[in-house]
Amino acid sequence: MRLSRTLTVVAALVLLTACSSVRNGTGTAPTVPSGATGSPDFPSGSGSGAPSPSDTGGSTAPDTGTATSSAPAAKPLRTATVTAPDGTTFLVSIWAERSDPTCADHAHGKPVVAYLTAHKCGGLHRLLATTTVAGRAVGLAISDLGFLGTDPAVYKTAGAFVTLVKKNGTGNIDDLMRSGSRLPAGPSAVPSPDVTTAQGQDDGVEIVDAWYLDGPTSSSDPKLIATAEALFLQLG
Repeated sequence: MRLSRTLTVVAALVLLTACSSVRNGTGTAPTVPSGATGSPDFPSGSGSGAPSPSDTGGSTAPDTGTATSSAPAAKPLRTATVTAPDGTTFLVSIWAERSDPTCADHAHGKPVVAYLTAHKCGGLHRLLATTTVAGRAVGLAISDLGFLGTDPAVYKTAGAFVTLVKKNGTGNIDDLMRSGSRLPAGPSAVPSPDVTTAQGQDDGVEIVDAWYLDGPTSSSDPKLIATAEALFLQLG
C-alpha cells in the first residue's frame, strides 16, 4: 500500500495550481480530467485484506479517538527533502506511518464517514511528521487515499470528496495521534484550529493537517498553507 514516487516536480506544480483547496482558506475543487487513467500515486487495491506487514510507527489500535497514548519515537522513521514552488526547501521527519486497506472505519464526522461508506476506497496511507517553517516547528498529519471505480466517474468521486472534506463540520480522516502515535514535541492531539488542505489528482485525494508545535495556529496561516500544498505527493 505504499505510495510510488512517479509524480515529477513539474507535474506537482501544475496540480497545486489546478487541484488544491483549503478549509477556511482559498482554492477550488480539483478539475476532473477527461480520458485519463487512474493515478499510481495513491493507494489502489481491492479495499480488503490486512495492513501491510511493512507498516511502521503508530498503534494498531482502532482509530476511536480514545486510544492509549504511546511514547514518542526516539528518532524519526525516515526523512525527506521537499522543495516548494518558490524554491524553499523543507526537511521533513516522518515519525509514524501506517497503511490500511479501508477508509470509512478510519474516519470521523457523519458526512465524511457516510461518503466513504458509499464510495469504497482502495486503501489509505497516513503519516505523522514534523518540519520547520520560517523558523518554527510544525506538526503534520497526512492522509492519502485512492477511490475504486472507472474513469471518468471515479475522478468525480474523488473531486466531490475534496469538496466535502474541506468544509467545516463534515469530518476528516483520523490522524495517527487518534490511535496513539505521538510526535516528539507539541500537543498530544491535532489542535483546533489548524490548517487543513485537500488536494486531488485523478482517483486520489491527499489531506494535510498542519499546526505549529510551539503555539496557536490560525486556520488561514499562509505559510502553513503553502507548506501543506508543497508537500503534495512528495512523502510517499
